[in-house]
Amino acid sequence: MQQVVKLIDGMNKVVGILLALMLGTMSLLIIAQVLCRFVIHYPLTWSEELSRYLMAYIVFIGASLAMRHNKLISIELLPELLSGTKRKVLHVIVFTISIIFFVILFKQGIDMISRVKMQLSPALGLSMAIPYASIPIGALLLALNSIAAMIDEVTSKKEVSN
Repeated sequence: MQQVVKLIDGMNKVVGILLALMLGTMSLLIIAQVLCRFVIHYPLTWSEELSRYLMAYIVFIGASLAMRHNKLISIELLPELLSGTKRKVLHVIVFTISIIFFVILFKQGIDMISRVKMQLSPALGLSMAIPYASIPIGALLLALNSIAAMIDEVTSKKEVSN
């Protein structure tokens, strides 16, 4: 089980680097767009569209990394009322429901790609399958990171106290 977690964590290192590159690229694109529009008076017609598509990937990839480290927003009322094994069981149930949702999201994302693959984006002329691919890619990464977090929860020896 720990080998699976190590494999997912290794993948997360690569994904984190990719996330940083996308975030840096998006930031540079937005700065270039502002400078070109207001200083040079020649707006870049494609930069806003590319930034928007990068943002979709950044959100899904960032959410998957946050899922791995239990940093997503959550309501902790019920887990705070429970202790020890009961809390672990609740977390495993929540991870299981999350994984089921991510599998459904993955399948629906693949279906969506097949519907939009012939459409082209207005400014870049890219197949709309490329931006919509962020949905199944993100769902897959979220599911994998949920599995790693669940394995950590199950194999953790420390007792969680109130």
